[in-house]
Amino acid sequence: MDTNRKTAIIVGVLFIAATVGSSLYYVILDPILSAPDYLVKVSENANQVIIGVLLYLIDNAAVVVIPIMLFPIFKKHNEALALGYVGSRIIESVTVIVGHISLLSLLTLSQEYVQAAATDASHFHALGALLLV
Repeated sequence: MDTNRKTAIIVGVLFIAATVGSSLYYVILDPILSAPDYLVKVSENANQVIIGVLLYLIDNAAVVVIPIMLFPIFKKHNEALALGYVGSRIIESVTVIVGHISLLSLLTLSQEYVQAAATDASHFHALGALLLV
């Protein structure tokens, strides 16, 4: 099997992994994060939130590896564009990872919210809205 065919197969599998990881992330987390009482839901479903974030991290890993695998092929045509593609996907992945780390911070916030339910919890909602953005 020639090198380009192996690369094509690997990239195809990575595209499928990225699509499945991203899709399952939304299937698992959308009902939790879009609920009006999302702070309570996040606290109740902490394992689902962690699994969802891990699935999205798998998606991000695939997003970074795809251009790295394609770089030798694209370099033959235009090295600057090939390098730009790799760099832009790495930057995209880093920003998405930072966003999902803030989603993990929502776990701690939601647990504190549930424990402090008797007090004024309006500041919890403001922090939760910031972490969801």
